[in-house]
Amino acid sequence: MEVADKTLSMLSVGSNDDLYIRRQSTLFRELEMLLDLNPRELSSNLLALPRELRSLILEYVLPEATRDTRPELHTNLWGADMIHEPWRHDVFGYGRQVPKVQRLHPNLLLVNKQLRNELLACYFRRSKLTLHAELRNSRGNNWHFDYSPHILQLPMLPCVSHVRFYVEWNYTISNPTARIDDQVRMTKDLIQAMDTLLNPLEAVETIELSILFFWKLRSGKFYPLSMQDLFDLENVFKANAEPRWLRILHSPSPSSSSSSATAAAAANKKSDFLSPDTHSAGVGYKLSSEDKGTEQSGGMEIFVSRDLEESMRARRKSSADFFGNYEIADPLPHPGYEHGKMI
Repeated sequence: MEVADKTLSMLSVGSNDDLYIRRQSTLFRELEMLLDLNPRELSSNLLALPRELRSLILEYVLPEATRDTRPELHTNLWGADMIHEPWRHDVFGYGRQVPKVQRLHPNLLLVNKQLRNELLACYFRRSKLTLHAELRNSRGNNWHFDYSPHILQLPMLPCVSHVRFYVEWNYTISNPTARIDDQVRMTKDLIQAMDTLLNPLEAVETIELSILFFWKLRSGKFYPLSMQDLFDLENVFKANAEPRWLRILHSPSPSSSSSSATAAAAANKKSDFLSPDTHSAGVGYKLSSEDKGTEQSGGMEIFVSRDLEESMRARRKSSADFFGNYEIADPLPHPGYEHGKMI
């Protein structure tokens, strides 16, 4: 009998009932391993229902939420240098103020893999989910902003409602007379990098950029940004970036080419609380000149939001220091390793 369990192909003909049951059980175990399924998944009655009906059922087991009481969720901070690591892409954490009753019960995520993914998707749609990502150009190449490609594999991207970009902007001033032209060129590349990351998002309400400038002269000497320099940069953003950012807010999906009715329906599927009203949409700026004795040239915070006043209300105080560090109020989760992969 022990040999029969290990050499199934030899017993495919002439097996008695006992061997048949053992063979069937072994085949199911092998199938579960191949499909990476939880053993209980193959016998789940819920999975036999249509997905639309399952979604309605799952809504009843989720914590109640309204637009004003949405739980705040955060991804980990995806640094621009996080490129080759085998990270997991389903990591998220709760904001400090999220009460226990609004958090998912851990047991709900242990039923099986497919129901876990569907339950999380329903929960993300009714949450205020913030994506944290770093964009950075290098001192050797000012014309290209890097980011972690792992971001594009995040399963929750279609449900992300808030985005915060942390931008490290390096620039070597080789020709002072061409400085504005250089800024326009770098801004366009920044927009292109942002477009790549924002393209999968279908429920964007607010985009926030926390920019730290590290500018130097060709001689290597540190260049402090004056308020006039920052005003010039603001004008560059107004002319080259604002129209694109506002179009993203007015469109449920940056890549969508469907009719407005179809696009609105798609947006409602991705976010339970996305308001189509954008009369309060706008772009706001907060400028910071350099702090004496540091190597940071200056800073700028940009807010692009469907409700500009609300998004800026929480940022009255500076959220960036002058040592190249970002101050993040909520504790962000740490990235996890992809299961089964070696470093």
